[in-house]
Amino acid sequence: MKKIRVLMCLVLSLLVAGHALADGTKYKRSEFGSGWDDVDRDCQNTRQEILISMSTAPVRFNTDKQCRVVFGRWISMYSGEVIFDASKLDIDHIVPLKWAWDHGANKWSKEKRKQFANDPINLVAVEARLNRQKGAKGLDEWLPPKNTEQYKARFKRVLVKYGLKS
Repeated sequence: MKKIRVLMCLVLSLLVAGHALADGTKYKRSEFGSGWDDVDRDCQNTRQEILISMSTAPVRFNTDKQCRVVFGRWISMYSGEVIFDASKLDIDHIVPLKWAWDHGANKWSKEKRKQFANDPINLVAVEARLNRQKGAKGLDEWLPPKNTEQYKARFKRVLVKYGLKS
């Protein structure tokens, strides 16, 4: 009996570690597309578009082609800090992709998941360290140090838009 319990615990821990769901599907980032999309084909992918739209000052690009933002002025929604170097920023999915997968996105079409991953409503430029601290956590596991009510409202707005269950 003890061996069976140990074996069951081992199987359960392997399932949790592999993020397997009851139907056997596993979360993979690639299920949400191959990275940032460039919908309008102007060489500025979603990351660059978010950096441009959220900068409170004119942005500078790495070349005259204006594909990659390197400098601007961003105020992090998560900390209130002002950041000038684009390389210090991550574009965070307010509702994380893994969290969304576990709460219903695993049943969506690949196209809907790609749309979700690139939807500006779900994206915000924040310092990399806070994005990584947050990881795939939901509202019950992580809140930013500043602007928590704004963060919660955006999180819930995304849930409603995409019909995700909390």
